[in-house]
Amino acid sequence: MWLFPALLFLLLPGCLTGQNEVTGPKTKSGPERGSLTVQCNYTSRWKTHRKYWCRGAVWRECKTLVITTGSEQEVKRDRVSIRDDQENLTFMVTMEDLKRDDDDIYWCAVERVGSDPVFPVNVTIYPGYSTAKNEVTGPKTKSGPERGSLTVQCNYTSGWKTHRKYWCRGAVWKDCKILVKTTASEQEVKRDRVSIRDDEENLTFMVTMEDLRRDDADIYWCAIERVLSDPGFPVDVTIDPAPGNPVTARTTTVTSITGKTASNPSVTRTTSPLEWSLFSSTYFLILVFLEVPLLLGMLSAVLWVNRPQRCPGRRRSPPDEN
Repeated sequence: MWLFPALLFLLLPGCLTGQNEVTGPKTKSGPERGSLTVQCNYTSRWKTHRKYWCRGAVWRECKTLVITTGSEQEVKRDRVSIRDDQENLTFMVTMEDLKRDDDDIYWCAVERVGSDPVFPVNVTIYPGYSTAKNEVTGPKTKSGPERGSLTVQCNYTSGWKTHRKYWCRGAVWKDCKILVKTTASEQEVKRDRVSIRDDEENLTFMVTMEDLRRDDADIYWCAIERVLSDPGFPVDVTIDPAPGNPVTARTTTVTSITGKTASNPSVTRTTSPLEWSLFSSTYFLILVFLEVPLLLGMLSAVLWVNRPQRCPGRRRSPPDEN
């Protein structure tokens, strides 16, 4: 009698894909007319399966933009390319010549029979920004370990030697938040978990972020204060999860993502594994304690209606031999 509810439980969304079988960054940003690369990770069971990149907030209706051939050969379609690295159990997706309307929810996904394991990535495109003929430069991307630290070296031309330098956070340049700023000298300045120090002799300033957290992932700017428009350079900072730290986003089949904003990619709401586990457990208990008794009651009623009818005090006549 437990067979039917057990089958129903197996059909619950996500039960077939397992947690954390496909992962990736929760958010990713890139400059207009530039490019961005997303690294998706998967477990060894999907090594020879085809991987793909899908666009659309509603998973069941998303559009596949590019898909691998089941090998490590790079596949490119229009402005999007994908390449599987089966040795490291990752596949890389690159989007080029970015446009403002490329803002959307995308999915790292693996093709399989049944429900595909997936992971949602919130992609935002920020306006291209002129860096005043490279008067301020830095690394395009920088990553650091969760609970660890990272240091970014920003470079500038001699004309900005005595100007104040600062580190700013936010994908939209005009709305970014200044985290720390120099005092127009070489003295180190620290504010909360971020410090900055100017090296005027070498025309560089160093920014260090400590005690890194997963939500520190964002677009930051090497910038110099001046009258009128400040020169700046965008740096895409990503945080690598600490070993053994559970991924905070659900990696199973999801029907929709809400709360996406173009100016702040960190507000995307995803469901944590703990919340999903509690939901599944609650659903299962409801199934067992409500639906199973109902099915048993219906079965009993059917058996009662179809039971043999006997009348007291009467015996059935033998069948007529004729």
